[in-house]
Amino acid sequence: MPIIREKIRNAKVSNKGHYTIYLPAYHHDRIVKIVSKIPIVKWHIFSRETSRLIFKKNITIYPVNEFDFIKSMASSSGVLCGAGFETPSEALFLRKKLLVIPMKNQYEQQCNAFALKKMGVTVIKKLSTKRINKITKWIHNDVIIPVDYPDNTENILNTIQNC
Repeated sequence: MPIIREKIRNAKVSNKGHYTIYLPAYHHDRIVKIVSKIPIVKWHIFSRETSRLIFKKNITIYPVNEFDFIKSMASSSGVLCGAGFETPSEALFLRKKLLVIPMKNQYEQQCNAFALKKMGVTVIKKLSTKRINKITKWIHNDVIIPVDYPDNTENILNTIQNC
């Protein structure tokens, strides 16, 4: 199991009222422009475009790093991210509200978004001011998608070895 998985598994889960955002397909300035129109919550944005903390009213922009990201996600009210595999699965495992925005022209992300939507996860096509109402509705919605997938790794490995 990768180290980050173990850290997620051991993370202290709480709800400090902020929302964690990780959207590497968007520059943090664009994210700030949109989410600043929703001042009712605190936002933690993780960006590859900065190497230092940036504070803007109810928004904190963090450089991407494992420790702060896991801490923010584990203590968040919800997670807004792309529709890749890792971050959405980690958010669901931590029992966090989840909103995903699949990357354009990324087939895997489109498939994941389709599956997540069928599970009840909020999905929007792109981050834009036209989507503010849907994001606000998601913030006010307390629905957390329950997942309980058993760890069958050992059984799978034993089956493979016995083939």
